[in-house]
Amino acid sequence: MFFTLFLGILAALSPFLLPGCLEASVFYHPRANHTATPAGYEEVRFPTTDGLSLHGWFLPALGHDPQADPAPTVLHVHGNSGSIAGHRFAVEFLPGEGFNVLLFDYRSFGDSDQAKGYLRREWLVEDTEAALDYLLTREDVDPDRVALFGYSLGAVLGLAVAAEREEVKAVVEYAGFARWEGVAADKAGFLGRWLIAPGFDAVDSVAALGERPLLIVHGTRDGVVSFRHARVLREAAEAAGVPVEFLRIEGGNHISIGSDPVVQATVVEFLQEWLARFTDE
Repeated sequence: MFFTLFLGILAALSPFLLPGCLEASVFYHPRANHTATPAGYEEVRFPTTDGLSLHGWFLPALGHDPQADPAPTVLHVHGNSGSIAGHRFAVEFLPGEGFNVLLFDYRSFGDSDQAKGYLRREWLVEDTEAALDYLLTREDVDPDRVALFGYSLGAVLGLAVAAEREEVKAVVEYAGFARWEGVAADKAGFLGRWLIAPGFDAVDSVAALGERPLLIVHGTRDGVVSFRHARVLREAAEAAGVPVEFLRIEGGNHISIGSDPVVQATVVEFLQEWLARFTDE
């Protein structure tokens, strides 16, 4: 009786415990730091809707005249720790293939402004949308050929934005998770499932992509986000009629897939093929 009552109280309080407790400790590990801008990168800043300033780097496509020949562009949304300084290596191959890239840090990460209080997923979704809004103001960006490339947590946040913004024409997701409560349960047992509120689940966002394509990349030995999440996302995409490609990396872990040459070649082919379909429509 007491245990049942205890669980009921936890369930009732979960929306209020969420911002300051389990979600922040499981999902967000920000690192505030300033890193010198690498050669060939452009340092940028742009505002959020609630008045913060976010920091990013813009990597121009090689071989493009930014005025006469706006390039297809990839918005990179990184994972739950560190900053863009440690995540840039996953996308540095893209400018050589003719793509601009924008990397940015969420609030409280890297050189972006600090949030007040514990981080919340809706804030990070808003930050991702602010990055997209900034991207679309640039004259060197072809607004008809914008893709989103999310890694881990960033895949979930990016899919949430893509579900609402049709300016995103294609999505690449590395090692994303299907449901927030699923990861919380993996890390904190059954209480994790009770204490994580619903909202912005990738499995729901995927179904809203419509005819826009999705590339899912996941390693079978991922010890951070179980491979089963990739299968759930693929099934959701297929059930909704979303064009989906699925790249299973045998033995790949949560980090190694980013430097895999097979993965990089697949990403380039996917982006080139699908973004070309939106040219001059």
